[in-house]
Amino acid sequence: MNEKKLTPAQAVSILANGGITVSEEDAEKILELVYYLAEMSIKQILNSGELE
Repeated sequence: MNEKKLTPAQAVSILANGGITVSEEDAEKILELVYYLAEMSIKQILNSGELE
């Protein structure tokens, strides 16, 4: 699950539309956290059998 489709520049733009100003470096860190949390959430759901 290493396919990442959202670039830091896109994240900066999306956040700016919501009134949040971040640098591309900060956006990259935010995206790393979001992808990590998403991966952990998916693993937890798959391991718990919640989809059954």
